[in-house]
Amino acid sequence: MLDPKMALLSLLLLLPLSLLLLLFIITRPRSTRVPIKNRHALITGGSSGIGLALAHRFAAEGARVTILARDQSKLDEAKQAIRLSTGVDVTTLSADVRDFDALKKVLDSVGPSIDVLVCNQGVFVPKELESQALDEIRFMIDVNLMGCFNLIKAALPLIKCDRDSRGPGSIAIMSSQ
Repeated sequence: MLDPKMALLSLLLLLPLSLLLLLFIITRPRSTRVPIKNRHALITGGSSGIGLALAHRFAAEGARVTILARDQSKLDEAKQAIRLSTGVDVTTLSADVRDFDALKKVLDSVGPSIDVLVCNQGVFVPKELESQALDEIRFMIDVNLMGCFNLIKAALPLIKCDRDSRGPGSIAIMSSQ
């Protein structure tokens, strides 16, 4: 026969453990797959690195892809590389994300809508803080932070446009050290 004190102690230990297990099951991370086929993706920093890799992937999965960067010659090379690997032609836009008016002007030429916006631009001046000039720090902040705000503000009307018929839109902001 089970001692009543032991039964109560067992219940007191099992109840919190059971609740923790239930909470884990309810809140565990689940992978989410956002379909990209037949959607328009605009990727900044798309002429190299992660942006270019994303552009390759999105194009291979059937998205309409637009890449944006400052250097038109690098954009042309990226466009050619994507065409060779996927057979898909991407649109290229040359603009500086620090300049809201220039961004607004080139985004107006993109078309009626953007479904996925990837803010992937980024610069880094590899120096210790004490040896960096304030202009270098301001440049990094303007590109990495203010560039995201400029881009989202300029693209938001295209993201929100006719959203009911196209499903949800997405904005991704990339960052690194």
